[in-house]
Amino acid sequence: MAYKNLEEALKASGNPVKMMRNSQIGAYVYPVVAPEFSNWRDEQRAWAESCVLFDQSHHMVNLFVRGRDALKLLSHLATNSFKNFSVDKAKQFAPCSYDGHVIGDGILFYLGENDLVFVGRNPTANWIEFHAKTGGYDVETDYDDRSPSRPMGKPVVRRLYRYQIQGPNAEQVIRKLNGGTMPDIKFFNMGYITIAGRKVRCATVWPVRPVWRCGGRMPKATRSVLPFSKPARMLVSFRSARAPMRPTRSSPAGSHPRCRRSILATR
Repeated sequence: MAYKNLEEALKASGNPVKMMRNSQIGAYVYPVVAPEFSNWRDEQRAWAESCVLFDQSHHMVNLFVRGRDALKLLSHLATNSFKNFSVDKAKQFAPCSYDGHVIGDGILFYLGENDLVFVGRNPTANWIEFHAKTGGYDVETDYDDRSPSRPMGKPVVRRLYRYQIQGPNAEQVIRKLNGGTMPDIKFFNMGYITIAGRKVRCATVWPVRPVWRCGGRMPKATRSVLPFSKPARMLVSFRSARAPMRPTRSSPAGSHPRCRRSILATR
């Protein structure tokens, strides 16, 4: 039987859990990137013992939020503080529903004045875009959707690339790419390196083990990274936000409760 919307399907099933467990959608398919480039064993050892190159260009939405009220909108939806958030910083972003239930999470990158990008899964990006279009905010959104899981033979082209360089030898790779120098970029901050004569934005995303993410619009730069590190499939792990969530005040219709308890960690 065909249903007009999800609500009809849920009501007809009588049990949402049973409905989801019997879904005929099939296994989650990581888009575009090959399951393995060499073999699982070698690729797991690479990030632990040497260096690996993860291709993160395809599995997440890029939602650009620009305009005078960009910070106002995003801070209203967020569950953590924006007090020290500024240009060239990144932070975890986990909005909640009107009842205080976590919708999802992702990363916000502060690219420039009134210019931010959310990188994450569709539900959170959709929630941001919904409020941007209905909340009276002076913002514009640009929704760059994730790549299709099944391209069906059609070419897949993303606007941006995003590579993660990880492992004990990650710093050596960055130094070689950057002409011998290592930029001083603190945890969850952004800076720049030069790859093949192109300026590339980078972020440090792990405080202990060396993990760097580089991205931009420069295909020449992406090709230059490949000789220095071992390609591998990007293994996706979605961390669940298990901190208890509750609104700190009642919320009238159409408003969003401010949940003061931080999700995961304020970054």
